Amino acid sequence: MPVIQFDVLVPHSDAEPLREKFAGAVESLIENEKLEKGEVTHDHSPRVDKEVEAQLRQTYRDEHEGRDLPDSTVHRYAIDIEGLKGSVNQLTMALSRFLTPQNDLPADPVLLERETAWEVPATYPWTVDILR
Repeated sequence: MPVIQFDVLVPHSDAEPLREKFAGAVESLIENEKLEKGEVTHDHSPRVDKEVEAQLRQTYRDEHEGRDLPDSTVHRYAIDIEGLKGSVNQLTMALSRFLTPQNDLPADPVLLERETAWEVPATYPWTVDILR
């Protein structure tokens, strides 16, 4: 059973609502018969390398004009999935939209040549591992 594991720098006040979003997505997949079983677990203080946390904090500063994410720590969201009809990678990227919103891209291919101009900063910086 694969596990999609997100380590996310998130404010304490947003940590539980984020878990609820992940859980709601899993429930929706089960209801729509895209997933047989799924469970979301939330670790409020996972053991992560100090370098990982430092990089997440720096990513936030880089994407938000030097500001820090107030009252935040790294939280781990592990999404156990079984019987997925589709790609684990596609599901991972869909779930990541709770962390980094999708930007509306222009239809003009010339404008798209400058990809960085269309990047959206992460609401919550994150890393992901897929454990099998």
